[in-house]
Amino acid sequence: MTDGSEIKGLLDSLERLIGEAERRNRTWKEVWNEIKSINQAFKGSKFPTVRERQAAWDRFQTIIAEVKASQERAKEEFTARVSESNSHLSEILSLARRATPSSESDDVFLALITGGLSIVITQVLDAILGPFDDRKFELIACSKTMGEGWAYLSRNKGRMSGRDKQEAFEALTRASEALNVAWDEWKRARSAVIERYHAEKQAAWETRQARRREAIAKKEAWEERTRENIANLTDRLDSLESALDRRQRNLSKLEEMRDSAWSDSYRDRVEGWIDEENERISDIQSTIDRVKGWIAEMEAKLR
Repeated sequence: MTDGSEIKGLLDSLERLIGEAERRNRTWKEVWNEIKSINQAFKGSKFPTVRERQAAWDRFQTIIAEVKASQERAKEEFTARVSESNSHLSEILSLARRATPSSESDDVFLALITGGLSIVITQVLDAILGPFDDRKFELIACSKTMGEGWAYLSRNKGRMSGRDKQEAFEALTRASEALNVAWDEWKRARSAVIERYHAEKQAAWETRQARRREAIAKKEAWEERTRENIANLTDRLDSLESALDRRQRNLSKLEEMRDSAWSDSYRDRVEGWIDEENERISDIQSTIDRVKGWIAEMEAKLR
């Protein structure tokens, strides 16, 4: 049987246990186990007076009420801490998502690098790099948001649960890794496109040079053929002029023969020869005129 002094000692011990539980050195389960033990002890206890027993019982009930109130406060504080921790986690997860670069530019970069899209040489390089500049602005914004995320975690980690802190850290780490990969890809892709641009520009220049050399060679070959044709026509012209000179001398002889003819019949026959010679001279002269025209036309083209 427990007497009043022992009950008082148990209540004193219970209050100390409650203090330790409030400081989180002991658990509330231990407190309630102790309360059950004291409650059992009351049943077989003996006090000097009924009044002292009632006072001890009232004290016991007051302690129980304080335990319930303390637990309720602890529960409310825990709920508030959980809510605050969740709020901080949500903000960090949002920052991590905003700090993670999109993959929208990947197809464009891949096409520019591998040749899926043709780089127009007549475009200025700045126009070709437009998508890369847009991507750079996006990555700069992501980097800024990433810094905000880490700073936010550093400021508020003391008000977050261990699990929420770990989740926040992992989310920021994943976003940071994705951002680093995106920056590396941007640098590599931009360098590759610039290299391809200059390579295509060089190839286009070489193609133009080859065409220019080909055109020059064709022109020189044409000029050579034209000069040869002029030389041949000049030789032909010399032959025609020699032939014309012979025909004209022969015509002069025929005219002398006509003028000194001893009979009308002979004169008529010589007149026929003169007509034939004039036709030959006319044909030769026409040919000479055509040849001279051809030569003049070719010489004009050479100038």
